[in-house]
Amino acid sequence: MTSTASSVTGLIVAHHLGEAAGGLVAAHPAVAEARTINLTRRWDLPTDVDVVFALHSATDPTAHHVPRPTGWPGRVKFVQLASSGSDGYPEWLGDGPVVASSAGTSAPAIAEFVLAAMLMVEKRLPEMVVTDGVWTPQAMVVARPLGTLDGRTLGLLGVGEIGSRVAALATAFNMTVVAHRRSQAAIDGIELVSFEDLLRRSDHLVIAAPLTAATSGMIGTDALSRVKSGVHIVNIARGGLIDTAALIAALKAGRVGFASLDVTDPEPLPPGHPLWTAPNVRITPHIAWSSPRTGQRIFTLFGENVARFARGERLINQL
Repeated sequence: MTSTASSVTGLIVAHHLGEAAGGLVAAHPAVAEARTINLTRRWDLPTDVDVVFALHSATDPTAHHVPRPTGWPGRVKFVQLASSGSDGYPEWLGDGPVVASSAGTSAPAIAEFVLAAMLMVEKRLPEMVVTDGVWTPQAMVVARPLGTLDGRTLGLLGVGEIGSRVAALATAFNMTVVAHRRSQAAIDGIELVSFEDLLRRSDHLVIAAPLTAATSGMIGTDALSRVKSGVHIVNIARGGLIDTAALIAALKAGRVGFASLDVTDPEPLPPGHPLWTAPNVRITPHIAWSSPRTGQRIFTLFGENVARFARGERLINQL
């Protein structure tokens, strides 16, 4: 974990990390002590530390409403979130301390994941992979050619670090990129459109927006009735952005051609959930962020934020 020099030392940091990652926290020159938080009581946070490094539990839908620890925040002045969003954390976490997210640290990995998902759908993988020596007849491919990203339209719901990275890769494949976002600030290479136009034009619709009260379930029955027929939906944000029952209905009706879901609602899906048997769905276990460099990016960011905190400066990704 790298950083610039700090003007304050002796910070005590509590974290949700394992031994190896905790060692990176302890190695920071401003940190005097790093304590591991017991994950069986993950939100019974200590109040006698300066900094908390918090890792949310994606499988705990009740985290937002867990009880406030006695005496919170105590001496805690800074909370670093290990994830890009603030959902999945207790609602009281920022009541007192400054909170910063790790937005952008997983963007390169997630963007590659999105491109891989789109290519797998267009190239019909793993359907086209030869297994057990059974060769796919050429006539089958001639009758139904493999797809392409060239000339297709990528639609982005949300254009933060992740959406921007996806757009850059898609442009290299000669895709047209349209997006709908809260801010109307211009972005090179991306055409900002209405929500209606986003749905109507997208061949591949990538969900990359934060989960808020305003965005929860926004890809529901109404939105799915207006999508381009056969659209491929990729969700690498939060499962709650999509109305699961509405998506299943749209898949069964053929309105949605394919869904690549790295996140679901609920998460994880219980055994027997109808999404497991819905047609044309590929589900991955919330791993789009994974890469050899993602962890290092998070710790580099945290290290810089510790240094900024020690100097009394505004933090990167401060919420």
